[in-house]
Amino acid sequence: MKICKRTEFIKLKILLPLVLMVSLSSCVSRLSRPAMSGVIVDYDKKPVADCRVGETRTDKNGKFYLTERRYNKFLLSEIMMMEAPPVNVMEPITKEGFNSDAISLFNPRGGGQAKGANYQIDTIFLKRTNQQFDINSLLANNTWNLSYTKNADTIYMVSPKFKDWCKTENCRAFYNNYEVLTDNYYHSNGNNLKDGIIKRFIEVRFNGDHSGKLQQVQHYKHTYEGPNKPSDTLHTNITWAFTKPDVIKFVIPKQAEINQPYKIVMVDLYQMMLIKSKE
Repeated sequence: MKICKRTEFIKLKILLPLVLMVSLSSCVSRLSRPAMSGVIVDYDKKPVADCRVGETRTDKNGKFYLTERRYNKFLLSEIMMMEAPPVNVMEPITKEGFNSDAISLFNPRGGGQAKGANYQIDTIFLKRTNQQFDINSLLANNTWNLSYTKNADTIYMVSPKFKDWCKTENCRAFYNNYEVLTDNYYHSNGNNLKDGIIKRFIEVRFNGDHSGKLQQVQHYKHTYEGPNKPSDTLHTNITWAFTKPDVIKFVIPKQAEINQPYKIVMVDLYQMMLIKSKE
């Protein structure tokens, strides 16, 4: 009886390490790209057929589908990492006669998602290379958010509709340029606004008769020692007019920094970039 128990114990001592070794040398499935689907249309909401999206093309209705991609990693190496790997996707969008763009997706722990991961993008608007805009119509009777550089030589404008419209890399890069000029804590440089200001948010209402209203909220840096300046809000009337088809002049008595003409160098449905005009 004792011999049998001893034999079983020896077998267990041998088998347990073997089972552990096999388990740790087995693989775990990781996500490198979720399945991605959506529709690509032009600015008239017409489907863009035969448009390349990653390794596939859109059908006659502008629809595309990218399959899920996965890879295997040794369980032991993943245990040592202590966390799921990131997912970083960049799928180019190209079509002759249109501006190239890309679908981007980043999730710092996304690699741990189970099989069947899906990313529904809905509708992507692709801009034609010769796309024309009626800038007056884009502004009139609409509200835009505005940020500008320290010396007020460049203005970035985004519509409140921007985030619902923006699904691709080009517009996200533009929004980053806008956002770093609203918050000194957002960017590692931390020197985008004038000394003492940590946040500045500006909203402009453009009326159809070329009048309008500006609202600005500024937050100031606080220190333990003080004295500290409280946040302030500015409300003021403005006028705006085109001195040339691509030059707009703001008249804002209480906001002298941008009370001058600007050349519109980039325009899209819900974003604009202006630089100080020399006229």
